[in-house]
Amino acid sequence: MRDDLDKLLASLEVLAGTGAERRGYLANHGPMAAEALVTLGQSAAAPDWALRYRPILEPEPAERFRLDPADWPEHLGEIDRLGDWTGLFRRELAERPWPEVLRSWWPRLLPGLAASATHGVIRTAHGVRALELAGPDPDPLLVDELAKGLGFWAARYQELPGSPALRGPDPLGVALARLPRLTPDKIGLGGGISGDLAHLDELPGFAEGLDGYGAPADPSAVLDELISAAARVFLARPEAPIEFCHAVTAPAAVRLVLPHLPAEFAAPAVAASWQVVGGIVAAFSPDRLDGLDVVPAEPPAAEELVARAVASGDAHVIKLTEAAFREHARTGDAALLHAAHAMADRWP
Repeated sequence: MRDDLDKLLASLEVLAGTGAERRGYLANHGPMAAEALVTLGQSAAAPDWALRYRPILEPEPAERFRLDPADWPEHLGEIDRLGDWTGLFRRELAERPWPEVLRSWWPRLLPGLAASATHGVIRTAHGVRALELAGPDPDPLLVDELAKGLGFWAARYQELPGSPALRGPDPLGVALARLPRLTPDKIGLGGGISGDLAHLDELPGFAEGLDGYGAPADPSAVLDELISAAARVFLARPEAPIEFCHAVTAPAAVRLVLPHLPAEFAAPAVAASWQVVGGIVAAFSPDRLDGLDVVPAEPPAAEELVARAVASGDAHVIKLTEAAFREHARTGDAALLHAAHAMADRWP
């Protein structure tokens, strides 16, 4: 464990000073993928991977104006204040233990779970897991990684329509099939995933469609259903690997954080996860999704999947593979491992 932590810290040192985005909208996957490599048992590969990834990144934006914590609602979603948001969380984490800061801000940021195509919550979750690995006296680099994750989430905060209660009449597969969809002429015109998700504001019946899902009472079981369904959607739609990859990794990230939150936070978190999964399906799958129950029975070997993820060098492949392993260990759903295998074929 100590060696894993040292390799993660070495990776974060390589990536220190880099911004959460590049080219104005593409997320910096470096810290997330390095932490996923460590979790996959590939910690020896993480620092060199970070060195190869580092040249494409841009400098971290500086804090320009001190953000008053009392004014936080009016500055959500202001990406030009990313440096200010990160500065706010750095001060909060210097003054209070990280679990306390996380508990304070999670319900404030949760309605904007779609932030940066869900990269805000995903980066936060990887940061939380790294802090858990470090124990009671974490290295400042790990604490700062949480500040960056929360700051990115706040600066790219994006709400989707609806407020699903998860008490509808339909099982998940039926609810997904009945969601209204953006027409093809609306897809790919938004300037990235977040821009296309913004078109859901104009989609009649989307919010009402989310209310069709009648979920299990246990929040963990809801996440099991969502993540397994998202893996099947991913397999069924090879033309949009990145969008449907996030439909898997976002609710999987929520699961990582829930053990560190009060029990009453779980129900709103899984409802928001359904809203995001449903939003991705509605925004990027213009026709019905058939055959979601058809998955090859024999999953790829674990060693092959890890080797393919490392050989690809791609952050999305690495992160999806790690999430698929983790979720497959819970549910045994072969679709998760097939999704990881397919991701290595489809991207980049």
